[in-house]
This record gives sequence, structure tokens and C-alpha cells, in this order.
Amino acid sequence: MSLSLLTCGPSGSPCEANATLDLLSGSIEAFSSKSLSFLINNFDSDAKYYGSFCSRVVLENSCAAIVGRLDPFRILYLASHQGQNNYDYGRPSKSGFRWTGDVIPEDKGPIEIWGYDHDITKVSRALFSKYADHLYWRPALVKTLDAIDTADGHIFEALMQRTPDDFVGFNKGLAGKLYSILSKGVHWDFFRTSVITDESTLKDATRDCLLLLAGLGLVSHFVPSAYRTLSAVEAIEAYKTFRVSLP
Repeated sequence: MSLSLLTCGPSGSPCEANATLDLLSGSIEAFSSKSLSFLINNFDSDAKYYGSFCSRVVLENSCAAIVGRLDPFRILYLASHQGQNNYDYGRPSKSGFRWTGDVIPEDKGPIEIWGYDHDITKVSRALFSKYADHLYWRPALVKTLDAIDTADGHIFEALMQRTPDDFVGFNKGLAGKLYSILSKGVHWDFFRTSVITDESTLKDATRDCLLLLAGLGLVSHFVPSAYRTLSAVEAIEAYKTFRVSLP
């Protein structure tokens, strides 16, 4: 499995940021392996009851890892907060990692993203914010597409269908949809047997989730300022290795 390598990058010298990314890498490796087994094997009770949970862990942890590689301050803060002696499992943390806020921007923000009057606290650093789109994803996707061998077009089909203008919008929408689907299975939010997650729904969501994260991971290694990046050749090979494991 190389999804953890794509999302977390290679391990580095001992430091707080590397320790946190290594922790996320281990989680992503374990849960993505389980998700892949649910995707490949026959649908059974384990897949029915635990498949959504495994895939949502992969979705959240992978997004957290990429956020941390683009903006290490965020994971450094979270790791330090959880390392305090008074950290309380029984209390919700307002500053904890959140899907809305860290991955999906909380609001649309100003129409014009560049302006002298913008309050810096309103500038979203979420994974799919307008600012991340312009500063990270657009130029990185251009470099990624230039580096891809068109002879492997069938492997990179999902990425080659995207443009710099629609990359963030498409992936933000897909990530939100997958988070909603998987969350229903996690919380077992079902009150009619007819809507319980079935084989096709789970397998489609799992495959889409893994493919989404692999693509985001690959492109993240073409962000020059990102932390723990692979070379272009290494990132492409890691993506190809993971992609061919998906049915």
C-alpha cells in the first residue's frame, strides 16, 4: 500500500511534525488496507458494519495529513494541545481538527480574494479554500499533468479529466458527498432497512474515497512549499502502485 506515502510523504528526522505525520501514516496504512479488503472481497457483515468507519477514518486522516504538509502549524498546534497534562478526553475541543473549517471552508469568504481590507482571520486556510486553490492546487495540478506520461492515461484518467479551474471545486464536492455517505454508516443513522448501506453503495464510496485521496496526495507533492515531499518520479510511481491495486 502506498496511500500513506502519497498523503503523508516520506518520514524525516525526529521532530514533532514528523512524529504526528508518522502517527497519521500508520493509521492511514492500517485503515486503507482494511478498506481495500472490503472493496475487493465479498460483502459480509464486517464490511456492512465497519466498512464506512474504516473509509471515513482514511478520508479524515488523509485530509489532515495533507493539511499538515501544506500548513505544518495546524498539526503542530493540535499535537501540542493534546500533549498538555490537562488534556481531557471528555470535553470537546473547539480548536480540534474539524471537517468544516480544516477541510471544507466554513463560508464562502469575500468574492474578491485579494484585497487591502481583508481581515486575516477571515482568510481560510482550509484544504479546499479559495486561497489554497490559488496558492497550492492550481499551479501544482499544472505541474502534475505536465509530468504524467500520457501512455499511462488509463491510470491517470481521473486526474486528466480535471483542469486547474475545476480541480478544487470538483474534489471539494466529492469529498463532501463521501463524508456524508460514510458518516451515515459510521453513526448507523438508519431507521429503515431499505436505506442501510448496501454493497454497491459502500464499494462505490470506498473506491471513490481512495481514488480521491490518492489524487490529492499525488498533486500535493508538486507544491514546492509542501512538507515531506517526494520527487516527481517517486510520487508518480507511488500513485501508479496504489492505483493498480484498486479494482
